[in-house]
Amino acid sequence: MTLSDLEEKRPLTITVQEAAPIMGVTPRFLQLALQQGKFPFGIGVEMSQWAYYINTDRFIHYMKCGNL
Repeated sequence: MTLSDLEEKRPLTITVQEAAPIMGVTPRFLQLALQQGKFPFGIGVEMSQWAYYINTDRFIHYMKCGNL
């Protein structure tokens, strides 16, 4: 999936596996960054295992503008 595909479809959320290639990073890098609160478009939450939330609109804005 590309950023253009994502803009066209605009699901409410996307997965780490979908977002990482668009960013040009590994899924593990993105997971760790979300756990540490490094990006404004999502979060990682520790439960019995880590869960991740990435807001599509915020992600697109970040990728296009570099900030929120």
